[in-house]
Amino acid sequence: MAAGGRRTAIPTDSIRSEISRFKGEIERRSARFGNAAEVWARLIPEQVRSDTRLAGLSGGVLTVVTGSAATSYTLDRLLRGGIDHQILIATNGKIIRVKLRVGKVEG
Repeated sequence: MAAGGRRTAIPTDSIRSEISRFKGEIERRSARFGNAAEVWARLIPEQVRSDTRLAGLSGGVLTVVTGSAATSYTLDRLLRGGIDHQILIATNGKIIRVKLRVGKVEG
């Protein structure tokens, strides 16, 4: 409530535009990554996945940002251990390689 007991109006236009922007961002990401995000969530263990961010998909190469060198190393071991092949199969060849780089994961 505002001073004096008055209620303040919720700026519905502002909220509507923010929801619309968020929806557009989700649709763009979905179009860009296809089922890559779902495959990533299914195949990569949560304790590793929580420190990663899918950054891009171009020419069959999925770029993944990791929050630390330790996460990159762990993820590299998992990929070389066979998960890379599982990703290739699960995405019907849309992702042929995963490129890792350390950077900012959140935001």
